[in-house]
Amino acid sequence: MTSQRHIPHLTRLARRVYTSARVDLLGMTLKQLATLATLREHGDVPQQLLCDVLHTTQNTVVVWLNELEGSGLVARVRDLEDRRKHNVAITPSGLTALERAEAELRRLEDEALGALSTDERAELRRLLAKALDDGAG
Repeated sequence: MTSQRHIPHLTRLARRVYTSARVDLLGMTLKQLATLATLREHGDVPQQLLCDVLHTTQNTVVVWLNELEGSGLVARVRDLEDRRKHNVAITPSGLTALERAEAELRRLEDEALGALSTDERAELRRLLAKALDDGAG
């Protein structure tokens, strides 16, 4: 059996937060959170863009959107330029739920980073954001 200390630190930290990020705490799954965050960032978008951004299939996105739409967190809206198409938009309820989930996720991260000072946490988040921005290309 492999010792935990041989697993890279970032992987162990991500696993700790991921394991704690339960639906009963966040009010949604991490997949739903990612979908809503994408919609907040990009505005009304076609489903295919969600597939591309979330790196998943059309069938999977449809299942996620059906759940979110059933909860009133997203809406399918007619494309203003092509009335035959529909885009997906986050609703005001979806935005509120997303902000609540993100606040809870930040609390879980702070808990996981409890051994670090406030300044160290801020620096780590800054460095992680820089690494993620560099890897986006």
